Amino acid sequence: MNFFEAQHRARKRTKWLVLWFALGVAGTVATLYGATNLLLQFFQTESQHFSQAVNPLPSQVAVGGLVVIFCGSFFKLMQLRQGGSVVAHDMGARPVDSSTQDIDERRLLNVVQEMSIASGIPAPQVWVMDDEPTINAFAAGTEPGNAVVAVSRGCLLNLTRSELQGVVAHEFSHILNGDMRLNIRLIGWLFGLMMIAILGRGIFSILQHTRIRSSGDNKAGGGLLIVVVLSGVLMWLVGSIGVFFGRVIQAAVSRQREYLADASAVQFTRDPSGIAGALKKIASQQGSRLSAPKAAEAAHMFFFSPGGFFNSLLATHPPLIARIKAIEPSWDGKLQALPEHRDNPRQSRSIAIKGSRHWHTAGLSQLGQPGSVNASYGEVLLDSIGGSGSILTLQQAKGMILGMLVAQDGELREQEMRWLASLLVEGELAALATWQSRVSAMNSAQKIALIDMAIPLLRRMSAEEYEVFRDNARRLISSDGQVSLFEFMMERAIERHLAGTFERRDVRPIRWHRLADLEVPISIVICSLCSLSSSTGAEGAFVAVAEEYRKFVARALPRVVADFSQLDQAFAHLDAASPLLKRQILQLCGIAVSHDGVIGDEEIELLRATADAIGSMLPPLQVGHD
Repeated sequence: MNFFEAQHRARKRTKWLVLWFALGVAGTVATLYGATNLLLQFFQTESQHFSQAVNPLPSQVAVGGLVVIFCGSFFKLMQLRQGGSVVAHDMGARPVDSSTQDIDERRLLNVVQEMSIASGIPAPQVWVMDDEPTINAFAAGTEPGNAVVAVSRGCLLNLTRSELQGVVAHEFSHILNGDMRLNIRLIGWLFGLMMIAILGRGIFSILQHTRIRSSGDNKAGGGLLIVVVLSGVLMWLVGSIGVFFGRVIQAAVSRQREYLADASAVQFTRDPSGIAGALKKIASQQGSRLSAPKAAEAAHMFFFSPGGFFNSLLATHPPLIARIKAIEPSWDGKLQALPEHRDNPRQSRSIAIKGSRHWHTAGLSQLGQPGSVNASYGEVLLDSIGGSGSILTLQQAKGMILGMLVAQDGELREQEMRWLASLLVEGELAALATWQSRVSAMNSAQKIALIDMAIPLLRRMSAEEYEVFRDNARRLISSDGQVSLFEFMMERAIERHLAGTFERRDVRPIRWHRLADLEVPISIVICSLCSLSSSTGAEGAFVAVAEEYRKFVARALPRVVADFSQLDQAFAHLDAASPLLKRQILQLCGIAVSHDGVIGDEEIELLRATADAIGSMLPPLQVGHD
């Protein structure tokens, strides 16, 4: 399965989810109507006095139930638009401090950052569920820009590093497959279906504090109270039907995706024993449940869910044994006991990553395949820039990004530094000075890795801080009157991965499903990439891209004059393409940059800017040695 194909399927599943939700709502409302009608008939038969007390017509009650369901879903979906942190908070998790000295949390941050670099997406925020002793985890968010990865305390205490890496890789697969948005919608719609049951329980809770009197003067009140009690029972029972529908939907959407995420994790880590070992340890503690009160709402999002009644129908995950055998077909059935001690964090494998890039990977033709993500290379690249201890605070992250944008020209650099000195606090200035000198010796792959590490810290800014930071970055970019490709890439990264957190940015609907409809914007991007090669190389690169384009469309790709000022407009069109088209577009870009066998920094920068602008993943290009 390709990630772009998985994203396409996730969008198609959303349509089915709408249908299932509509059927669940219809079933719940119809049951509410029928039950109300039966209740009215009973009271009319037994007592005229009660029949006067119970006036609402079944149709009115049904309409009221429909309003409750839709209002509940709308409220929850609006709440969840803030991103994965809302779900993590509901699950009782807390964010991990990036400067933590806890060895278990430090190891977790390392693993998440390595996987982030390997997959080519900014690191999600990391949360820990301290009150959960079992082994579990989840990823949540509406898009990678506001995603979180949360693990239980049991993961930190009971898993080896390779097993923890397997669990984190599984959650990253859900991010890359586009599962998160579907999961968020599912939580919102399930909440609506549960609202009637919640109201029924609320009535019972109120009645616990109500005293019933039996005097003749209060017979009417007592009768009304009985009606209220029966109404609460009715709402709870009908609401339970809605909950049942919700659980069926939850299970139907989730099961098959877990096999895909497990298989992807194996390919990310190149180590099937990691995720298999984690599953075996979970099986040895089977029967334990999550303690978070709202865990049932998000059961489909977790790495493992123990299930409930009618397990074969309502289980959100495949059986653990089946998942283990899918990874290790020759498994003998032996489970792993929880350890008394764990392995130590890995030793640094720092190596030098040199400036020129020799194309020796499978190429961007394999873009989106799980095999294109290499966690081991993420470790190497992370070590080459100083490890996860390089950027620990928000001040360091802000200083590092601004330091990357400070001009290299001596006179202009001094002017910019004096201007920044009047705006930044001491910690930001210190980080700026440090990184301004360090990044000058780094190649683009390393700089991009640093940006991806800084993004989750930058999301901790307040809205006011973000506006100041954004304006400062824009002023540095425009200070010399021209925009370099690196600066252009930085603008796209800030727009894609921070604006979604601090500014309301609606998801762009899919408008294009055929490459032929986008050939002019595609040509603008391709010609811009080809222009970065030598004059002879540029011609050969465009011919190679045109040949591949003809295979897709059966006609020639029009050639335009490379004009970088038109890129933003071209990106706006490409961002509205389907996930499958985006994969083909990036494959064409890959041919353009790799045709001569060497990929330069500017080509990497424009390639990453393209991926960010159209909302796609782009694993780092693995480098050779001079």
